[in-house]
Amino acid sequence: MIDWIKNIFDKKEQHELIEWRTEDSIFNFICKHLDSDGSLNDSANVLPDENRNEDDDNELRYAPGLMDAMFSSTDSVDSKSRINELSKLLKKIALTDNKESKSKFYQLITSNENVIGIIDDFLQKIVSLSLAVEPYLFNFAKDLAFKTKHRNSVKFGLAIIGLCQNKSVTKEIKILGLHDEFTIFSTVALTNISDNIVNDLWELAKKVDGWGKIQLVDRLAKMKLLDEHKDWLIREGYKNCIMFEYLAYSCAINGDLHTKLQQTSIDNNLFKSTGEIIDALIAGGPAEDVFDYEYAALTIENFIRHAKIMVNGISDFLTLNRIKDFLIENQDDFGKQKKNGWSEDIISSCLVNIDKILKSRDWETPTLAALKSTDNVVFWKAKQASEKLNIDIWETVWARLLNNPLDSSAWYDVTYYAKLENVDTIINFAIETIPLEELATGPKDCLGVGIKYIQYQPLDSIITFLENYPKKGEQLIITGLNSPVTRNRYMSIRTLNKWKSGNWSKAIREQLEKLKKIEPDKNIKDNIERLLDGKEIK
Repeated sequence: MIDWIKNIFDKKEQHELIEWRTEDSIFNFICKHLDSDGSLNDSANVLPDENRNEDDDNELRYAPGLMDAMFSSTDSVDSKSRINELSKLLKKIALTDNKESKSKFYQLITSNENVIGIIDDFLQKIVSLSLAVEPYLFNFAKDLAFKTKHRNSVKFGLAIIGLCQNKSVTKEIKILGLHDEFTIFSTVALTNISDNIVNDLWELAKKVDGWGKIQLVDRLAKMKLLDEHKDWLIREGYKNCIMFEYLAYSCAINGDLHTKLQQTSIDNNLFKSTGEIIDALIAGGPAEDVFDYEYAALTIENFIRHAKIMVNGISDFLTLNRIKDFLIENQDDFGKQKKNGWSEDIISSCLVNIDKILKSRDWETPTLAALKSTDNVVFWKAKQASEKLNIDIWETVWARLLNNPLDSSAWYDVTYYAKLENVDTIINFAIETIPLEELATGPKDCLGVGIKYIQYQPLDSIITFLENYPKKGEQLIITGLNSPVTRNRYMSIRTLNKWKSGNWSKAIREQLEKLKKIEPDKNIKDNIERLLDGKEIK
């Protein structure tokens, strides 16, 4: 964070005036991509200021809003200096509407990829200056937010509008907030100007789905909510396209999930959403989880009670099994679990009731039906259920691969579920169907992300699969060593490390010697040298 601030602001000042306002703005771009229900369609995900270089093999692209979710403010000497510089410019703008200051301000905030590192401290500085909103500051903020084509200027514009507390642009702020890149900035602005902040944020939260929703709902959940808002949190609020785990705890706590489940009966929608929340809490990860949830025992106990009547699908089967596994793994650890309502009697009762439910229904029939689904989510759940039910699905995954020989997920399944008698069949099919000559174009420092690298992905699974079968599939290993995708080469080296040098052919050794001289990745190059010297790779 400090480095990009240094790199940008240490450049020579650009004193010439530039025309920074445009009708070809991000705001107008978003307006043109609204669906009939007022939500943003997927075609607007890539903003017009994103300079995508399709030929750059190492270009990582962040999902909208992710960078602002990842990076926090910095407190470096350089950042403070730049904040002071921006503050002086904004003060001059507020006092005189100085054109040169506006041009300089725009150039400074749009000359780097990320703005979150300085914007919070910048806003605190502006508040302390008590600048006059009229007649110039608010208009400048509006222009930044709605008449520019750079995301950073839009973010700064929204931030300053929030300080101006002018309600006249509430509608426009909500429109910008539909894009995950700006949701959190619109949220902050709305918080400062809205007459009904909970309702405004709630309406916005229902129309976003990514990082913006995660940040927005996390704030909304902690506000003073009506019952309808709380009900939405536990039915829809936790859902997002990133990970349910980010919001499951916040929505469960602030949506009073445990209270809702104490009712004699609940509707199917609440039962299904409760199962998803429990799954996310048990999975844990990026946010608070089941070990932090003070109503864990009460919620799970009541879910199991309702499940006796309402359980009816593979998702419910998997949730009950996850709860069962969780309770078995933690039933002896009362020191941590008592604070969340657990006791030996409750755990035992839950386990007994889960077993009764699982034994009371035929789970194999719906699982076998789901294994035929072309829906990837349904099929994934069916695979999980199959493992619990000890169903052999080799023929199923093999048939899916035959139907789509370059599907990386199908290759993963085939290599995962393969038995010893399937090994040669898998290797021969890989050699026959993967375009090996097309892939072996020589090493590059390439991440291999994006559509044009899809055909390289099956190599990931097949080369890893070969780790346990020395001397088999040598042609695939050599292709991996010649792949431009860095990951393929590393996996090939890892497999050869498992094989041990005694199982290498002359062709493989020659390929390693050749690659050692031209390998662009230092880590792989070092590991090749270690391999050839008879040492374990790092």
